[in-house]
Amino acid sequence: AGYLTTTANPISTKQSLCITRTTRPKMLSLVPEAFFVYAGTLCTAFFFLSPGVQIMQVHKSSGASLSTVNPQTLILMFFNCSLWTIWGVFLPMPPAVPANVLGLVASSFYLLFCWSYVLRGQSVPTWNRLTALANAFAGMLAALATAVASSSTQGADYVGWLAMFISICMFAAPLSTLGQVLAEKSSELLPPVQCAMQFCNCLLWTVVGVNQKSMPILVCNALGLVLGAVQLGLMAVFPAGKSEQLEAKKHDAKMSDFK
Repeated sequence: AGYLTTTANPISTKQSLCITRTTRPKMLSLVPEAFFVYAGTLCTAFFFLSPGVQIMQVHKSSGASLSTVNPQTLILMFFNCSLWTIWGVFLPMPPAVPANVLGLVASSFYLLFCWSYVLRGQSVPTWNRLTALANAFAGMLAALATAVASSSTQGADYVGWLAMFISICMFAAPLSTLGQVLAEKSSELLPPVQCAMQFCNCLLWTVVGVNQKSMPILVCNALGLVLGAVQLGLMAVFPAGKSEQLEAKKHDAKMSDFK
């Protein structure tokens, strides 16, 4: 993975998020470093495309299933991909660009697609004016980050640290519905494909972070791995159809009491 070593001008360790060649842990020495980088990049692409499953459901239901799409996840994905793309372009860090450009394009499409149903009169409590403001604010911050990163290498570093924080928020976004999942004992609001891809993606990039001893990569992906495991655990404990079964049982009980 020598091609990941960085820029023309030397940058101090404290200032740079660049990946450098380091001694690898013995337990990972049997697997080429490049494998985890390429596999992680491929898995990241699938992760960014995974919300497409829910988008297809929204299309097939003519917007009726829009309530199952978490706008926070899509907005954070848009902002996260914007920041990593800006960081990769202006640091520069070319390997960070391709997957995040794909994520930026995909998340922009998801958001525009969902908002199109709202504009056509589909009323969904989570897709409201506050969500629209958050979406617009994310776009403005991305534009500001571009200006900061283009001004200097240090500015690009600041954008990279912010991208790390937003990545953690994005990985945790599906858990914003945790209260409802526990109350209804149903994981219907948790996107299964996205959560599974998050787990695999973060596992690979955690290994890259260990190999390269890069704290920004290691920290956000290790936390994302834990959050992904929690989400998968909730889906195992509370299957998506369980709440419907409970409602049916309650209805049958009420009918029997009435009789």
